[in-house]
Amino acid sequence: MSEQTLTGRTVAVTGASKGIGRAVVQALTGQGARVLGGARDVTGLTEPGAEFLPLDVTDPASVQAFAARARELGAGALVNNAGVGSFVPVQDITPEEYRRVMDTNVLGTILTTGALIEHFQARHAQGLGSQVVNVTSDVSGRTFANGALYTASKFAQRAVTHALAYEGQSYGLRVTEIRPGMVDTYFGDTQQGEAYKAAWLRPEDVAQAVVYALSAPAHLRVDEVLLHPTVQEVAYP
Repeated sequence: MSEQTLTGRTVAVTGASKGIGRAVVQALTGQGARVLGGARDVTGLTEPGAEFLPLDVTDPASVQAFAARARELGAGALVNNAGVGSFVPVQDITPEEYRRVMDTNVLGTILTTGALIEHFQARHAQGLGSQVVNVTSDVSGRTFANGALYTASKFAQRAVTHALAYEGQSYGLRVTEIRPGMVDTYFGDTQQGEAYKAAWLRPEDVAQAVVYALSAPAHLRVDEVLLHPTVQEVAYP
């Protein structure tokens, strides 16, 4: 079974400024792919083989501008990585916080993917394949105290991923969900590299899972990848 090379392919990546998204950009360009990275703030971002555009995944106009550039570059894959977290008891969830989390994690995935569907369908008509990789979380299938809002967004994102896989099969779209456990990033207003995260996954670990999914032979679809640091409690959804 031979892997599909990433050399010469173009991949669009959201949430590309730091953490997992930046690691994905670096991993893909390291494999010879051309990357269009989007993030709210792209000031000073540079990476050989990558182009960065401002992107607010909750803003339809911003998404359309990003998708237009992805189409111009002939993107054959999209990695939905943009996301935010919120961890409070149910009684403390405000409408504003609900919208912030759900709009970014769920609506953002829907808007960005939807803006490229016709492009992917056109590629299929030309005999070309396309892929969507959604970086969700291991909590897209379980929950915990103070996790109602965040895990609800990840359950919803998982549902979107599954529905897209069903819909996309008719036009050759391969869809993958990457479900990482604890990752040492800036997530949840924390700092990367803090001592208590020393044994957690690295952003590069998740990026390699994305590379694996995108490199799968054309006849093979990677439905999901679930990965945890060995120190995290073993739990299956």
